[in-house]
Amino acid sequence: MPKHVLDHAALRITDLTRSREFYEELLGLTPVSRPDFGFPGAWYGPGHSQLHLIEREASGATGPDPTSAHFAIEVDDLSGLRQRLVDAGYEIVEFGDQMWVRDPDGYTVELRRPGAMR
Repeated sequence: MPKHVLDHAALRITDLTRSREFYEELLGLTPVSRPDFGFPGAWYGPGHSQLHLIEREASGATGPDPTSAHFAIEVDDLSGLRQRLVDAGYEIVEFGDQMWVRDPDGYTVELRRPGAMR
C-alpha cells in the first residue's frame, strides 16, 4: 500500500492582517518561513504539518489552481500516481516535485514527493 502523509492545508483568505491576528494572537500559532511567491500569505507549523494562508482573489480557473484552498498529501510514487490520474482523464498542473488535481467535487488536492519544497 502506498504511503500517504498529510503535508499541509491551504486556505484562501481576503485580509492577511485580520487572519494573522486570528491565527497568531487568538489561536497562538507561530509563523514559519515562507518563500516570496509574489502575493501575500503566511505559513504556520502546528505539529508535523503546516497551515498556509494565501491572500488572493479567486482566479476563476476551471482546472486545478495551486492558489485555491487545498490540502497537500505526500506520496511515495508521484510519477505512478500522475499516470493513473492522466489515464483516468484528470487534468493536472505540475511544478517540480508537486502537482495539483481537482477531485470529483472540485476541491484542489496537491500531491507531492517527500521532501518537496513546501
